[in-house]
This record gives sequence, C-alpha cells and structure tokens, in this order.
Amino acid sequence: MLAVVAVLFGVGFLGIIVMQRGGPSPAKPVAELKPFDGKLAIPSVDDLRVGGRKILLCGAAFSRPQAMRLLVTEAARRDYQGLVLACKPVGAGTPCDGKIASRVGDTLLCSA
Repeated sequence: MLAVVAVLFGVGFLGIIVMQRGGPSPAKPVAELKPFDGKLAIPSVDDLRVGGRKILLCGAAFSRPQAMRLLVTEAARRDYQGLVLACKPVGAGTPCDGKIASRVGDTLLCSA
C-alpha cells in the first residue's frame, strides 16, 4: 500500500513540474548598442561618465588601494576631465566582445 502511494505521489509531483515548465520563455529584445560620444566627467575614479552615461572601460582593472582613491581621482580629473571621447559599447565591435557583458546594471562597458 505504501509503495502505491509513493508511486502516485511521484507521478503527481512529476506532472506538476512538467505542467509548470511550459515552453521556453520569450527572449527579451536587446537594445541595439551604438557608439556615442560626449565630454568625459569624472565624479570619482569609480564613476566615469561620457555624455552623461555611466561607463566602465573594457579591459581596465579597477583594483587599487582605497588610500590612493582620492589621489587617482584628482590625477584623472586633471588629465582627462572634459575631453570629448567616442565610446564604442561592448558588442559593437570592441576587443572585449564575447568576453564580457555589455552592461553592468545601468553602466555601459565601452572601449574608448
């Protein structure tokens, strides 16, 4: 009797799983990534913006001691703040295509 109940439970459970699975979920449309340009703004060394869009540079490592953050931010601002840059988002023909995602949250990964 216990074996019959166990088999019925297993079949019922499998049926529920199969019914909830359904077909494959539709793919989300991917926004076309186009190159853009704008002035570079550097609120901090971890927050680079081109034309108001937050970016990360593809292939650039961002590990540095926290003690040097202010010094690096000041140097980057002095040397690069306000320059007009052309950003090519990852996925639009950069060296990082296929190696990393084109976005991290609301941040675009770009090759400048």
